[in-house]
Amino acid sequence: MGADAPHPSAMVNAPPQVRRSIPFLRVFAPPAFLIVAAAIVRLSLGPALERLPADYTGSVILESDSRFRQTPDTTFSAFHQQGRRVDQVLSATGDVAIVQSHIDWTTDTGQVNYQTTGLYGVDRKTRQNVAGYGDLSRSGQFMFPPQLRGVADEVWDPYYGGPRHLAFDRNEMVDGLALAVYRFTIAGLDETKTYDYLPDVPERFGVGTDGEGFLWVEPVSGTLVDMTDNGHSFFVDPATGKSMGDFSVWQARYSAQSKADLFSAATSIRLRILAAKIWLPAALLALALVWLGIGLLWLRRAAPPSAE
Repeated sequence: MGADAPHPSAMVNAPPQVRRSIPFLRVFAPPAFLIVAAAIVRLSLGPALERLPADYTGSVILESDSRFRQTPDTTFSAFHQQGRRVDQVLSATGDVAIVQSHIDWTTDTGQVNYQTTGLYGVDRKTRQNVAGYGDLSRSGQFMFPPQLRGVADEVWDPYYGGPRHLAFDRNEMVDGLALAVYRFTIAGLDETKTYDYLPDVPERFGVGTDGEGFLWVEPVSGTLVDMTDNGHSFFVDPATGKSMGDFSVWQARYSAQSKADLFSAATSIRLRILAAKIWLPAALLALALVWLGIGLLWLRRAAPPSAE
């Protein structure tokens, strides 16, 4: 035995209060550690998983059956087209991320019918548009937040050039996921600048757009997993404000592959958030209670009998 090693009788010769405190430390210290760990996981890891990542990228493919004409006195042509939306965080400072969002629509023959790119200031916690950060002053939701509680009443993203009104419609079970379904509407949106490539815009006509549809959102992760949209754009007489007839009519939806990918992503994110905010903290607290219960029972049995 080395010269500096404690003698086996050291603990025996330790002061009585030290000898009495050791069993209590063994019983109470591990549960205290587990409780603190549960709080750290719940209050730190959970919110971190709900925060929009600084390197976030997302994409979705849409499909549409459409009709289009360039002037009020020409006939419509019908065609199928594919849309692509791509979101990417360019920078993140504190709670605000600058997101570049692009959307384009291409026919089956490869002709690009419409495309736009915008910059959005997005709150990384609530996913709301933050005024003063994007290339326009926008309101409403850019995306849906985790732990959605049915409070969203407006969304403004690149799919339309202005805000869409939202109203909660129903809860629905789809492929094993409980989803919140919102109905959206947009009416009389001025898109004259968007369609100024048309022959008579803006010289003779303005352009208005109406649309309505449904959004399916997984509420724990805030993931938009599906969308349908029926809309039309129409020529407007600038003098009277009356419609001069539709020139673009569409029925759009997410592609089957995008829906499958989004369902998978929503399930994965949902499980991680629930694990960090509920299951893991609950398991740590349960383990702390079990340890404490067994320890108290052990202390009771180890206590010396009282003197008669």
